[in-house]
Amino acid sequence: MFVQSKIETVHNHKNGVAIAQRRANKETLVQWENGRQYWVPTNDLIGNIVLIGNSGETDYDYEGRL
Repeated sequence: MFVQSKIETVHNHKNGVAIAQRRANKETLVQWENGRQYWVPTNDLIGNIVLIGNSGETDYDYEGRL
């Protein structure tokens, strides 16, 4: 399931997959079709957000590895 950004203007940052969420689900880590990953505000995404990352990890576990 792909998500799209409402605020991005670069075409290859329009479609991506949601990997993880943090900060009470207010930010979502998205990998865009060009391979770039970054955190975006969840309310700026269009589409059904289905995380493809490990659902057993907490925000703390994930951020500790970054």
